[in-house]
Amino acid sequence: MKKSLFILLCAAAIAACGKKPEGTIIAKVGNDFITAEEVQLRLDNLGPAASGYLSTKNGRKQLMNLIIKEKLIKQEAIKSEVSKSDKFKAKMEEKQLEVNGLLEAYRDYTLNKMWLEEMKKTKFAVSNQEAKEYYGKYPYVMTIGHILMKDNYKEAEAVYRRLKSGADFDQMAKDYSIDTETIYLPPMMRGEFLPELDDMITKMKQGETQGIARTDLGLHILKKFKQEKMPENEAIPRIKKIIEKQKFDKYIDELQTKLKVEVLDEKFK
Repeated sequence: MKKSLFILLCAAAIAACGKKPEGTIIAKVGNDFITAEEVQLRLDNLGPAASGYLSTKNGRKQLMNLIIKEKLIKQEAIKSEVSKSDKFKAKMEEKQLEVNGLLEAYRDYTLNKMWLEEMKKTKFAVSNQEAKEYYGKYPYVMTIGHILMKDNYKEAEAVYRRLKSGADFDQMAKDYSIDTETIYLPPMMRGEFLPELDDMITKMKQGETQGIARTDLGLHILKKFKQEKMPENEAIPRIKKIIEKQKFDKYIDELQTKLKVEVLDEKFK
């Protein structure tokens, strides 16, 4: 986003050539100006090593000479035939489209972020009472082992039967899971797992293996390695985030139904 803003500011600077700018003017080059804000922008977009040198007296002088040369070249270029050429105009039109796209993306990002922040204070807000009631029902943090298989129920059933007969979970996961990077999920509370797995995991006893559950990811076989009660003062902030997300998800589901969302391309269904 910082790079995007820099492009926007550079485009604005080109358009404003010859006009007296707002800000602190520290140099004049013909009919153009150099401001302290422009110099600071240059420094902000350089690495720490370069900006450290350019903050010295010699560095500042070198930077100023560079900007002056750029201003002199720009003024000559504006007067030349190049500025009137179709090639230059085409490049500017191309850049204008890019700038418009960046501005639109920044607008959407900012609007979405501010809307979410407001909704967290209102519709998605979670009271201490809500969090304490949730903790009363689901105070545990659980460590789960996870075997994810393709949508082949017969193969998953064979793996599940072997596990129930005492096969080593680690070895079976390495041999059959299509996601060997996340065999062991980080300790989670109810509401932090996939919604389709929440009930099963919550009801499982420590050491128990259960399956087979189907989600959009595939078929799941789970083992609960550990379950322990989390201290309430540690759990409440975490639970608030869980309930906040549940409220958000419910709102989005209702919105999706209301607005009749339809994916038309079969590849993305």
